[in-house]
Amino acid sequence: LLCIIIVRTLSKFAKPMIQRASRLGITMPSINQPIHKFPDLAEVADKAGFDSLWTYEFYRNAFVVLALAAERTHSIKLCAGLATAAQRTPFEMANAIADVDEFSNGRAMIATSIGGPAFTEYYMGAAIDRPASRMKEWIKAMRLYWHHMATGERLQFDGDFYQISSPPFNPFGRRTLQRAHPTVYLGAVRPAMLRLAARHYDGILAWLLTPQYVQANVAPQLDAAAADAGRDPNEIDIASYVVCSVSESREVAMRRARIQVGCYVAYPLASHVCEQEGLIDDQQAVMKALIERGPSALEQATSDALVQRFAIAGTPSEAREQYEAHRAGIPHLILHTPYVPPLTAEESEDAFRNIVATFGPNLSS
Repeated sequence: LLCIIIVRTLSKFAKPMIQRASRLGITMPSINQPIHKFPDLAEVADKAGFDSLWTYEFYRNAFVVLALAAERTHSIKLCAGLATAAQRTPFEMANAIADVDEFSNGRAMIATSIGGPAFTEYYMGAAIDRPASRMKEWIKAMRLYWHHMATGERLQFDGDFYQISSPPFNPFGRRTLQRAHPTVYLGAVRPAMLRLAARHYDGILAWLLTPQYVQANVAPQLDAAAADAGRDPNEIDIASYVVCSVSESREVAMRRARIQVGCYVAYPLASHVCEQEGLIDDQQAVMKALIERGPSALEQATSDALVQRFAIAGTPSEAREQYEAHRAGIPHLILHTPYVPPLTAEESEDAFRNIVATFGPNLSS
């Protein structure tokens, strides 16, 4: 009786849970597929009824991939995540998004960040320090450019990182925009980036998070920051990649999941998440094996505990059961197709099509 009284008393003061729209996305295995495959894969996901289709950047240009996908799709949102800001000016990024948005009749979305450490500064020769400050200026500059294109008003922005202005004379005039403000998410997990997203972006994109962590940590921080900024938290989407590996053969599904999860947990940014989940020893074992034996070690070194925590993996019936918990905790769940070496292009395509067959809303019985 005492417990019931306490619960009822506390419930009077508890803040109502934010009920964001539920969305389901899927990633194409963008790195290891022949480029002519992307229209086919996109069409399959579109017909299956997924809300969003995602590609990402490393070697390939995400906007080229999305343009290919746009030609064979009709309703699915076409999303680049992450598209790296460090390698582009706000002018270049704004035009790239606008091009895909025009070609797809307003279906383009991007999630961006300054760029991943251990890659961006090496391959791109770009500075990635002070990421929150840089991305705050970046989104402001890009939206000022869109406003300039839509209205013809003079463009002037003088920041610490970006200084842009409209030329004294522009013989080319203005460009037509499909939408005044294409949708832009921020890659965000840590508090500073979550606060930035809550103030200036349409949503966040995360990875390697459990649904419990999203609900206990990410959502409350984002909601509080949105309220402080005078925004409705419902307007700020929470999207997250979750590794998904489905096969009629459980052995095949688990092998693919181990390789993908192992690669991700070995990335330095994963240390915080693994520590929070009590899996730092498992992460260290993966990192040691990767250094000593290379990517081929991932399928042995990645523990079952890591896969169970950070993936949906198994036979279709097993995967559907795991999926329900993730769908309940992650508003915009993005089923992430395994693709890293030593997985082959054929294996990744099979993994993608298995995800579609198992979870496609239009295919579910």
